[in-house]
Amino acid sequence: MTDDVKRIVVVGGLGLFGRTAVEQLRDLGLSVITASRGPAADWRIDANDPESIRATMRRGDLVLDAAGPFHARSTALIEAATEVGFDVIDINDDLGYAERVLALERRIDGAGIRVLSSASSVSALAASVVRRSGIAEPVRMSAFLAPATRHTANAGTALSLLRSVGRPIRVFRDGRLQTVPGWSEPRSFDMPAPISPICGRLFESADALYLPRIWPTLRDVAMYVDTNLPGTNALMRLAARWPAMKRLMEQAVGLGTRVARRFGSQAGGIGYEIEDDEGRVARLAIFSENKSFVVAVAPAVLAARAIVDGRFAARGFVSPDRHVESTNLFEFLAASGITSAALT
Repeated sequence: MTDDVKRIVVVGGLGLFGRTAVEQLRDLGLSVITASRGPAADWRIDANDPESIRATMRRGDLVLDAAGPFHARSTALIEAATEVGFDVIDINDDLGYAERVLALERRIDGAGIRVLSSASSVSALAASVVRRSGIAEPVRMSAFLAPATRHTANAGTALSLLRSVGRPIRVFRDGRLQTVPGWSEPRSFDMPAPISPICGRLFESADALYLPRIWPTLRDVAMYVDTNLPGTNALMRLAARWPAMKRLMEQAVGLGTRVARRFGSQAGGIGYEIEDDEGRVARLAIFSENKSFVVAVAPAVLAARAIVDGRFAARGFVSPDRHVESTNLFEFLAASGITSAALT
């Protein structure tokens, strides 16, 4: 570890993605401190409480933030980072949180720290996939998510998904953010086995904000989610039409997540479709039989490794396309048992 990084702290270190990040960082030979509101963590920190953060963090620390759901988060951690002087890498997927982070861009740059937001499958992986596609001037990018529900199902992720159902969400369409009904507009994507074809529904994500900033040629950016749990897509469609059904599903979320962890799929993945203005289309699937959830933390883990090694020169707010080198990311995924396949 370089002298510049004093400690590596994973906030939200007791959840699935936090635990996964901790395991991956330790596998790379790094010493990691877990932080959470829960008593089992090394440190007790509330990521929404500025005083809790300032009392614990020091200048030169590196924080990997996995304390979701990000739609319920304030920017207290990043604001404290600008005051104390520590770096932040987060795995945010939420459009609203991404907007709140970008509103602090000038303050982040002035503090001389690093903030890498959405260093996850949304949006660092998406940016790497566009680079890998060979399409230099994309006009459309669609992502198709089929989570490994047996691993990822918990109350937080379920409520985050239900939150979008039947309510207005924003997608990047015709060159601007537009409001559309959540969980509408189905689209299919032929994921390879063991997942096979999926049918996703429209979902809001930070890609709609970040990717057009990187590629100004983009006119449409969207994410589609398939629950990857038998019968649940139909229930979600009913919930989108009938608020009473949605309220019932929210009330039964504990039971639902237990069912998902027992009967859900161990396999999961994410597919991408990128198109240019001449109609050329590139499709890529990233999937695993039992470890697809590693994809969500891989960009953050590799960025943390580069910072610790003194190989990450960028400071200030760092755009998702600069979080990790594409070749390194796909080599890391392959070594983790995750397959990347170009599709016809």
